[in-house]
Amino acid sequence: MPRFRSAALVLVAACLLAATASAATSVSMYGDFRVQGTFFSNQNYTGWNADGTQTADTLNFWQRMRLHVDLAANENLAFRLGLRVNNQTWGHGTLTAANPTTAIESYQCYLQFTLPDTAIKVTAGYQPLSLPHTSVFYDSVVLGTDSGNSDAAALVVSAPLLEDRLGVTAGYARLVDTNRTYDTTTTQVGDELDLTFITLPVSISGTHVTPWGAVAILGRAADLPDSMSNSLRAAGSFVTPTGFADNQSAAFWTGFTLTAELPMPLKLYADAVYGDAFAADRERCRRRGWFADAALEYTGFAMVAPQLLGWYGSGEDSGLSNGSERLPAINTEWGPAGSFLFNADQYLTQAAMNTTPQGSMGLVLNFSKISIVPRLTSLVAFSYATGTSSPAGLRKAVAVTGGPGSYVTMGQDLAQGENLYSVACEHVYALTDAVNLIGELGWAHPEGLHSSIWGHRMVNQAGDAWQAALGIIYTF
Repeated sequence: MPRFRSAALVLVAACLLAATASAATSVSMYGDFRVQGTFFSNQNYTGWNADGTQTADTLNFWQRMRLHVDLAANENLAFRLGLRVNNQTWGHGTLTAANPTTAIESYQCYLQFTLPDTAIKVTAGYQPLSLPHTSVFYDSVVLGTDSGNSDAAALVVSAPLLEDRLGVTAGYARLVDTNRTYDTTTTQVGDELDLTFITLPVSISGTHVTPWGAVAILGRAADLPDSMSNSLRAAGSFVTPTGFADNQSAAFWTGFTLTAELPMPLKLYADAVYGDAFAADRERCRRRGWFADAALEYTGFAMVAPQLLGWYGSGEDSGLSNGSERLPAINTEWGPAGSFLFNADQYLTQAAMNTTPQGSMGLVLNFSKISIVPRLTSLVAFSYATGTSSPAGLRKAVAVTGGPGSYVTMGQDLAQGENLYSVACEHVYALTDAVNLIGELGWAHPEGLHSSIWGHRMVNQAGDAWQAALGIIYTF
């Protein structure tokens, strides 16, 4: 039966496209296909999974496909359907002969139109949704879409206020709705995570500033994914009685982004954000903190663009009773360009150590856009990260949340005195205008990991991580 479900989905999608295309004046299809082999030794610095219960394979073969179909009636009305075969390893899941799971997923489905006689643009449906961030740091530390791989059900409205000077974008998204239409009993309990936001992009003489703000409402019965729960909740909320006292609790964020062309051949990038979540609930459930990053890029060379990037995120103090002091986040996808320590928009899958930016600080020296050999572009990055959280605070968080890898993870969530060093390089060779050969190398070294937090077993296993990958990307 599973193979017939896949075929039926393809047939339904084809019928939908055919019916919609008849009303459209133009149809465009584009996307990419990627296939790769990856050797990754000592993932999570141990060669184990996050909680140390499973051993990771060192060699995997991955492939993925993205297809976007745009159906436009005119320049003011269009519909997007995104289909994908998500990242899968050869020999398992969607790529096996019996095809036991759905091979093709629809992951984008939204309408975009301009209100008649105005410049107001409306986007409604499942769409890529990120809060503002500068381009040299990959995606948002609060809510990122990972290049459209994690879309949100949202309504977004944008409009210019002063032409080429000032605009506004406002939106609403329902990110989680656990029980959908009906709650489990006749007593209604909040089970959603809703978000509203506003941004005000300003552009003046080569300087671009975007102040923004966001408010989320979390129902106490909302079943959050583990990654979202860990980045949004405080460790104190796991203490019995667990969870929240209030039916619905609010979180807010405020921040800005800055990109500026300096008088020298330099570009300045900066982001800053403060967040405060669940302040009206139990004090131990509150999470508030701040995060800032900045970068300089020298643009005076023709064959290379050196970049110096840095960041700082507030860390945990030594107690749980007063909540968390790290920045709350919904879906963090932040990373300094080129760094192997972070998901930083690498071309290939399984290409980073997934360090947590909240509660850390560090520097990256990045040599980007290296183009000495024709058709070959390279990047080399040197990274350093250290923790800003109290070891006592993380040790107590581990104790109340189920051990290492449940709420915080060794080598990802860093305490004071824990350091990471990394070198990465990435090479893109254009075989043709549409086909690129990708080579990636990464090395990361942990230092000073605290056995008092993670346990002697995990710390004694820790060592250098090595990654090497070779892949092909066909863009169509």
